[in-house]
Amino acid sequence: MNMNPEIYPPFFPFDLQFFFQPTLTVHWWLYLLLITFSFFAINMVACFIESLIRIKSATTGKLRLFIGIFIHAALILTMAAHIYDGFYGSSGQATLSPEPTLITGIGNVSALSVHNTHHPDGSLKDTEVILKISQKNAESTQQRIAYNEPATFENGQREIIIQGGQNRPAGVILIRKHDGEIFEMMPYRPQQINGGRLTLKGVYQSQMEVLIAQFVWEKISEQPQLLTMALHDGMVRHNKITVDNEILGYKEMLEVPVVAVMTRYNPAIPIILLSLLVATIGTVLQIYYARTQSS
Repeated sequence: MNMNPEIYPPFFPFDLQFFFQPTLTVHWWLYLLLITFSFFAINMVACFIESLIRIKSATTGKLRLFIGIFIHAALILTMAAHIYDGFYGSSGQATLSPEPTLITGIGNVSALSVHNTHHPDGSLKDTEVILKISQKNAESTQQRIAYNEPATFENGQREIIIQGGQNRPAGVILIRKHDGEIFEMMPYRPQQINGGRLTLKGVYQSQMEVLIAQFVWEKISEQPQLLTMALHDGMVRHNKITVDNEILGYKEMLEVPVVAVMTRYNPAIPIILLSLLVATIGTVLQIYYARTQSS
């Protein structure tokens, strides 16, 4: 992978299907690795079977044989889990916002909030996101995710893993100067103001790295007007617009959370848990055997 990084997607998962759809010469290293591990797996299975056969006729040393059986079984289960996940698991990437996004196997997911924390030098420390999840049974729940803290479903077989997030400008709150009335402007959601219609086209960054908002003012029997407002408290000459002789000033920004996530489905989780249990039993037996031999 290091020799040809451009052909592999970012945050590359354990997806073996990628290497076989289609089969390419550049993936020779993986095919060779799979052949090597196949021989290793055959050796493990042979050792496992041999231990089972020997334990039937053994009169002494049965504990050592049991230890070998459990350790070999754990290794075989671990390899089987990786192969199963590689060919039958799946992964994907999604961008979440307050608008629901359908994630297969989980339901409609939306981002309610995002909060970034930083180290004293300004570098990113962590990103915490609150998700709203409407599952297939119509129940809605909220879950918190952060780095190394994914949201899990189906006993860990499905995950939503954070990659990054931030609050992005989405709209503007305007204030009418003469009476202080507030207008929340979101893109292409017109507001009726002073007998006309004001529509926010969008929020953009200018060449001076200042955010600006563009509006369209429409009134019957008049030509539509394109109006621009600087979204900055200090730019008092440019942070207001005039519609029908009324001044609308900039009050504050409306932001929405936008979160990049990876979704993972690993059907081999039960096999991995079984492997962990078997390995634990083998380890406990090994410790017990070592103590009896040293006493």
